Amino acid sequence: MVTGISERLMRLFGTGCIIAALLLSACAGTGLQRQDRVLGEARADSLGQASEREFAAALFLSAEGDYSGALEGYRKLLAEQPGNAAIWFSAARAFHALGSLDSARVYSERSVALSSRNRYYLGLLATIAHQQEDYPRAIDVYRELSVLDRGNTELLGYLAMEYLAAQRPAEALKVFGEILVLDPQNEMARFHSLLLEIRMERYPEAIASLQNMIKDDGGSDRLRLTLGELYLRTGDYQKAAETFRDAVSVSPGFVPGWLALLDVSVRTGEQSVFLSDLNRYYDISLRGLQKQLELVRYYLGKAAKEPLYLEPAAAMLEAVARRHPESPDPMALSGFSKLSRGAAIGAAEDFRRAVVIEPSKAEFREYLVGALLAAKRYEDALREVRLARWCLPESALRFSVLEGFVLFHADRPEEAVRLLQRALLKPAIREKKHRALRLKALGTLAFCYDQSGTPRKSIPLYRLMLKLEPSNALVMNNLAYTLASRPEDLPRARELAEKAVAIEPESGVYLDTLGWVLYLQGEYPAALAVLEKAARLEPGEAEIFSHLADVFMKLGDGHKADEMRRKAQLIMEGAQHEGAGAEHAP
Repeated sequence: MVTGISERLMRLFGTGCIIAALLLSACAGTGLQRQDRVLGEARADSLGQASEREFAAALFLSAEGDYSGALEGYRKLLAEQPGNAAIWFSAARAFHALGSLDSARVYSERSVALSSRNRYYLGLLATIAHQQEDYPRAIDVYRELSVLDRGNTELLGYLAMEYLAAQRPAEALKVFGEILVLDPQNEMARFHSLLLEIRMERYPEAIASLQNMIKDDGGSDRLRLTLGELYLRTGDYQKAAETFRDAVSVSPGFVPGWLALLDVSVRTGEQSVFLSDLNRYYDISLRGLQKQLELVRYYLGKAAKEPLYLEPAAAMLEAVARRHPESPDPMALSGFSKLSRGAAIGAAEDFRRAVVIEPSKAEFREYLVGALLAAKRYEDALREVRLARWCLPESALRFSVLEGFVLFHADRPEEAVRLLQRALLKPAIREKKHRALRLKALGTLAFCYDQSGTPRKSIPLYRLMLKLEPSNALVMNNLAYTLASRPEDLPRARELAEKAVAIEPESGVYLDTLGWVLYLQGEYPAALAVLEKAARLEPGEAEIFSHLADVFMKLGDGHKADEMRRKAQLIMEGAQHEGAGAEHAP
């Protein structure tokens, strides 16, 4: 912005200087009258006693890019004519071209002091002051220029931008207002005025500005969207809705307008209006299952952060399901939504509906089993996984591993071990495409060994898993915890625990393992610090508080040890009560 103006002024002045030099070299005796005509506003800056040829030679050097050589000539001339503003200005331009802003500023200020009404001199000074981030000085200079050239909206625009650079928005807005008085259709001024009105929270003025802009050119989608958002900021939901509805009427494919319109009814709690607008959106521009599901996912994401969106998201899912009764995807998505909110029973019902619609899809049966596990409906989960294995023989291996996982959670480790051992002997599980399935089977079998009191059997399984997936923090953690039971393996256990924590430093479970290993190595203060962080991250883990109790006992604080044991006991009792409730849930 500022650089642009100065380059134009410099080009104009530079052209004048070259012409002057040519005339001077051709007609050395013609005097100053012809030179005055060429240099325009530099007329008052007579060379006086200075050598015209020396000045012309310096100008030529500057025109050729030899600014250092030009400066030597200017300095000699200034020694003889220190009051000549034109020479000070020319030297300032040379320093500016060399990037020596401080020197350019000194010479430029001197030229302005000697000739305060010269537009070229003021323009260069404004440029230098801006580049030095001396915005107050740039403002003063641009204000002087705008006074000299009243009605020049371009100069006023530069002045306003300097106010913005100086973080003086109110004064910038005032100058943009001056521009609009002179040129009501000035797009730059209108745009910046609107932005400043919004930034300064002058919403009524911003609304009026937007209304005028829309009235003049019909208004773009974005202008209407911004106007509606301003109404929202003022709490006028009715006008916001009208504006958004108008926007989508003009542009039915304008997605942000539809989202904004739906958002208004969400925030006002008008569910019937929400559904009406949603159905219009589906009918007019959001056709097709996948696009509608994308919108549902968007709302589910918002619902995860703002409960206000839970009911609209559920209504949206129901609307999609009604429109596409042949598709199981809306039911599956509804199940995931309920599962994320802890409604495992409701999630299982949705997944069951998805299975009914598409019984051959293994994923839906897996989702159903997972929801039943989350609800602690172990017998139901076993029944479903066995049914899936029978109905889908091509996925028998997959459901055998899942059945082992269910048996482990149902506290039937011996049965799980037999099933998983058979699954791991099958050649197909060693195929590359079944790598994740093999890891799951190995992991579940290792958990079963740990649960049945034979953790030594899990050690080779964890080691094999680490070969298959060297950066798996969970496996590192589990192997570390198992190795910690043997004193000779404590160094390796610590190494693994530290690696797991380095990968996931905010995992309370991994910190618990590390803290426990430190405790077993006799590093009680370090163990305390790690375990206390683990307890803050996982306040519902009874084992962490049991470990803290042991650490406090070693540190000689029996009172704190008893407090930690009580916490651990309360957590376990709460878990048992919750489990009993889930088992008897309808």
